Amino acid sequence: MIHLILVSHHPDIARGIAALAAQMSAAPETIHTAAGIDDADNPVGTDAVRIMQTLLEADNPDGILILVDLGSAILSAQTALDLLDDPALAARCRISAAPLVEGAISAAVAASSGADLETVAREATQALAAKQASLDEEPSLPCAAGQPAYADSECGDTHNNPLPCAAGEGWGGGVKTARSDSLPIGDSATITLTNRDGLHARPAARLVAALTPYRARLVLTCGDKQADGKSLNQLALLQARSGDRLTLHADGDDAAAALQTFRDLAAANFGDPADERDGQLLARATPATAATIRAAVWRCDPPQHDGNTLHADRARFNDAITTVAARLETLQNKISARLGADAGDIFAAHAQLLAELSEATLAHAATNYAPVWQEETAQAAAALAALPDPYLRARAADIHDLAQQVLALLADAPEAAMPDNAPFILVARDLYPLRAATLPANCLAIVLADGDPHSHAALLCQAAQRPYYSGAGDAVLALTDGEHIQITRASGEIRRLP
Repeated sequence: MIHLILVSHHPDIARGIAALAAQMSAAPETIHTAAGIDDADNPVGTDAVRIMQTLLEADNPDGILILVDLGSAILSAQTALDLLDDPALAARCRISAAPLVEGAISAAVAASSGADLETVAREATQALAAKQASLDEEPSLPCAAGQPAYADSECGDTHNNPLPCAAGEGWGGGVKTARSDSLPIGDSATITLTNRDGLHARPAARLVAALTPYRARLVLTCGDKQADGKSLNQLALLQARSGDRLTLHADGDDAAAALQTFRDLAAANFGDPADERDGQLLARATPATAATIRAAVWRCDPPQHDGNTLHADRARFNDAITTVAARLETLQNKISARLGADAGDIFAAHAQLLAELSEATLAHAATNYAPVWQEETAQAAAALAALPDPYLRARAADIHDLAQQVLALLADAPEAAMPDNAPFILVARDLYPLRAATLPANCLAIVLADGDPHSHAALLCQAAQRPYYSGAGDAVLALTDGEHIQITRASGEIRRLP
């Protein structure tokens, strides 16, 4: 299967696009990032060595498509290919001129359907056409029948048109005007699109994934427009809206099966939830296949530092408290801006807890405040855990979180580095709010052996629209870093992938 590498000047950009593309792909583990430089104060830039290392990680027999953001990213990618010792690997790679966001999504869908490198590259390059059509703009790569799309004035190479046209057939950006003599000779199925937002990216991606395995020629029509049923870009160009009638024309040995798949997907709203605002919901049926999340595991349990083995005089303890307080203030501001004031207020409450617990600790006359802090926080957490209200019980984890943040500073313990080059699923016994608030966009889900759906960590995941699964049991703790799993969203079933 083709792998993708997203090269951007900023790691957050690449991670965000990778997470978005992973939601459209049936194989998110094939999406990699190589972004930024190793400079904490100024991480913006591209690194040829980092790209080369990612190429080695993504190497596979089918090939690699490299998508880039700005001009110097192209130079870095080219340099990375030159740095490879294996010329066969370099030959299996291609740098794409596609727009990074749209190209990554289109390429991810095409790659996960099993398309070859040529097809994946073409889908990526055509990805801008849907946006141009929506804005009534001319395609950026115009063509005339029988002429090449463009000639590179610097290298002299003439390229085939990535947006094909045919004289008299009304092609525009990959979708042509429907003509009866250009449709497959075979059967067809017609449905009325009920999705509130029309055939947008996610349902279109599901349709492409479902139709790609069929050998039949499949053409979808909407009004006077027609598109290849196996191309995400062409489906987007249909601009199908709720209430439109879509007809799938099929010709081939497995045409009947493809048409039935189309009908089944339409009956299931192409995987979108029913819009309960439009009329009364009569019933909720169980879909034949539920949406799934697939990614590599990252094992990261909450830190457990023992205050009885650490030493901190009054000044050192106060320094640690000050550092954590500043971190909480920064988190409150960032989370409020990103997820709303309610989510940010979690860390305002943490700051108040920190002040009260540190004051109680400093009330003791001691030469070593590390064990005193551990005892004070343990007692406070135990008192909350003993309460009957489940929401108040869940706040014990907040105190454990604060306790370990201070102890980690006293222990000079480094923070666990999260994966930044591909989508992942965090697997742990439990999750503290600090970790939940700082998870990157490429974290697709949380799976906890214990956990608590009433915890602030769970609420932060909910605010970030990140799937959170608790109570999975000790079996998930046997998973190791890099092992791939699949989660069925609706049922929460977790399976190892081969």
